[in-house]
Amino acid sequence: MKHDDGTGRRRFLRGAASLAGGAVLASTFSRVKMFAQDPPTCPTPPSGGAHFVPGSDTRPITLRKSIGSLSPAELTQIKNAYAALRALPATDKRTWILQADMHALYCAQCTDSVMDIHGSWSFFPWHRAYLYYYERILGSLVGDLAHFRLPYWDWENIRSLPPGYNSPSNATNSLWDAKRNATLAGGGTLPVTDGTQARINTLYGITDFATFGGDAGTGGSVEANPHGTIHNDTGQSASPWEDMGNLGYAARDPIFFAHHDNIDKLWSGWNDLASGGGLPPNAYKNPTDPAFLNMRWSFYDETQALVSISAADVLDHNNHLRYTYKAPTFVIPHFVYLLECELICCIPGPDPGPFLQVSEKVREEVLTEVKQQTEMVLVLEGVTVPAGITGNLDVFAVREDRRVNLGSIGLIAHAANAGQEHKHENRPMNLVLDITAVAADLLAKEKPATLRVFKRPAEIVGRGVEAERLRANQKLEEPFQLKARRAEIRISRKK
Repeated sequence: MKHDDGTGRRRFLRGAASLAGGAVLASTFSRVKMFAQDPPTCPTPPSGGAHFVPGSDTRPITLRKSIGSLSPAELTQIKNAYAALRALPATDKRTWILQADMHALYCAQCTDSVMDIHGSWSFFPWHRAYLYYYERILGSLVGDLAHFRLPYWDWENIRSLPPGYNSPSNATNSLWDAKRNATLAGGGTLPVTDGTQARINTLYGITDFATFGGDAGTGGSVEANPHGTIHNDTGQSASPWEDMGNLGYAARDPIFFAHHDNIDKLWSGWNDLASGGGLPPNAYKNPTDPAFLNMRWSFYDETQALVSISAADVLDHNNHLRYTYKAPTFVIPHFVYLLECELICCIPGPDPGPFLQVSEKVREEVLTEVKQQTEMVLVLEGVTVPAGITGNLDVFAVREDRRVNLGSIGLIAHAANAGQEHKHENRPMNLVLDITAVAADLLAKEKPATLRVFKRPAEIVGRGVEAERLRANQKLEEPFQLKARRAEIRISRKK
């Protein structure tokens, strides 16, 4: 638990009712107008509540759909649900701002937060639970709790803001948000490196949960990319990076929930791959550690009742939470053949930076696979980014005049005050980099390619001579040197 000097907490408590026995009294959130301030005011998180009982939700199992496949009537229902949510009185525990700022309570935005659910294995189950109760609230507000399900923004297919969320572009549209990236809001598309089907294929080749979804103290590869990159692509491109570009504000944009629905679908699809033959025993399976299964969080449901739910409760979303997704149908390159390597610093000369050190046997094996055009990834475990660095970063293999993008890291801003970046500590993360096209360069005996991290240049909106001049004069910034606790090359074996 993180603590400050108590002033932030006292500011809240002067205008809120006291707490008793760890339970949040109804009046705790009565001054919801405080939540509308920038930055969000952070009260004590709700705690306790009736435990979720698996099997208690008996609604029909209903498909969550892509936004692009919604009928006009279904899209209207989504808009009506958000309009009703925004119209709730400030005393209601379901209100839009309070529900949005529930996310701020669990992302280190709030000094009184009991835990940060980012950068660890809590990332997937917490967001699934959050979506579940949010979905129930929306469904109840349009009188369709039984069948209403949140849609997902499948950014791997829909590369611009999805239909309905940006049209009309004003406050008459309950799905619109004024604080979005100007290019995307103006009809532009996501960067070609972010959230692609190719990236999903690569991630689905990772068979262990720790690399894919994290462990108790390390973030998984999904969280870095595409989760973080799409957040940054959608939010404002400059300080204070609201809404999607800042964890303390992100859930104020309705697209947040569509984005996280797709992240949830990605986890669900990854689990579906466990049925494949010839895989390691724990391939595509969630952790069984009691420390993971027993994590528990509190929310408010559609009746405003305080409830709690555990990570174990949300793992079977079909039967427990009553929604499903279409399972992935494409061929997955399972990266199950592992070769040890080491990330060493640093090569002197024109391309300074860390490089891979391997045994001669490993080099020969990899180069043999290169000739056969076998897909392979570099897994870097426990990469630590210095505190305070935010935005989208790209990892390149650099060798002389050749520079190849291997993957991206999305680090989402926190804010201590409006317009001021919070100097939070970035937790270690696991990175998965596609090295199929550059393996020979990375393992060359003479002057091998180095691994470099560059911050993406600032977005310059507009056209014309001046805009082009500014773009041309931007210099790449290398904010930190890549280091990893452990490194290994994984070679695919097609299913």
